[in-house]
Amino acid sequence: MNTCFLDCFSGISGDMLLGAFVDLGWKENELLELPGLIGLKDTRVSVRRIRKGGISAVKIDVKPGNNRKTCRHLGQVKDLINRSFLPKEIKGQVIRAFARLARAEAKVHGMGIDEVHFHEVGAADAIIDVTGAFVAKRSLKIDHIVCSPLPLSRGLTECEHGPIPLPAPATLELLKDKKVYFVHMEKELVTPTGALLAAELSDSWAELPHMTVKDTGYGAGTWDLRDRPNVLRAILGQGDDFHVLSDHVTELRAVVDDMNPEHIGYFLEQVLAKGAVDAWVCPVFMKKNRPGFEIHVLARPGDTETVSCFFLTHTTSTGIRVIKTRRMILPRKAVRIKTRWGTVTAKAITRPDGNQEIVPEFEQCKEVSEKFAVSIAQVYKEVICGSQQPKRDGGKK
Repeated sequence: MNTCFLDCFSGISGDMLLGAFVDLGWKENELLELPGLIGLKDTRVSVRRIRKGGISAVKIDVKPGNNRKTCRHLGQVKDLINRSFLPKEIKGQVIRAFARLARAEAKVHGMGIDEVHFHEVGAADAIIDVTGAFVAKRSLKIDHIVCSPLPLSRGLTECEHGPIPLPAPATLELLKDKKVYFVHMEKELVTPTGALLAAELSDSWAELPHMTVKDTGYGAGTWDLRDRPNVLRAILGQGDDFHVLSDHVTELRAVVDDMNPEHIGYFLEQVLAKGAVDAWVCPVFMKKNRPGFEIHVLARPGDTETVSCFFLTHTTSTGIRVIKTRRMILPRKAVRIKTRWGTVTAKAITRPDGNQEIVPEFEQCKEVSEKFAVSIAQVYKEVICGSQQPKRDGGKK
């Protein structure tokens, strides 16, 4: 498995990602030919090597015709991509990415998806960035992309609507359920296009995975920063036979003997809703042979304080143990399986030997079972069998 780790210690933008891919070995000609393939004939792309903080990196610049940025709707972007000479697979990926962006912008601005005007991200440079990223991934034969947590800065930036706070609202919307952290800086390190590509391309978010490093590439950003070089580092390698991801979590523990068991079950549901990664209970015998329960909750480092307060508020415990630990995680991604009752979401998990296993989502299977009056076992079987059907029509099931 060819794995690419995006080391975003200084953020990510579309041009930084393309630069890193070129530095990894993506052929420049494929990038330079993109405007013609898409139909942006007046747009020019330049590739040059510069130094950022002493690091040699590739800088990508996209210049639209007459140096003007064009405002486009989602429908116009779709038409442009559908009329292009891009491979069918790439067309679908680019359109799905811009549809995701449209949903984020629509929510931020309180309007319908078809009403959204793409300003900066509807311009030729953003279209080249998004398209180029998918083309580069295919050309470099990257099977799996892992993205590091993204650094989000504070301050204000200018857009077509005027000053907006950092992180940009659309950026935050695109990064829902993704790993981020704040840095004390007033420069925009993660752009909306960068957030979109990180969300669309990445199969998982973690620290550097187990792999044999084959090459590294550096893509240059626009800022000159005092505390770090403004570059995106892409590390290309081959996954080890035992291919797992790893991250760090905090385990919170407490033992109680005076809490109603019904309340414990309710607490587990609520703490997961508050952002806990996992939660479970074990029966124990305490001092004086008194039966009790040991409650375990896993939280991400950034959520530890919030989850701890909830823990102490909604249980009878007067104290909790906090243990920082590391966990190993098999790569996984959400997939949608067609069944006779409609589309059902499942998890595709990659085992250490490279085999992929489809695990149905219980809650969705439960909904189907109740709605259509069929057994949940039958729904599970249908989902698993549906995932094994041969692919047709460009990979769609």
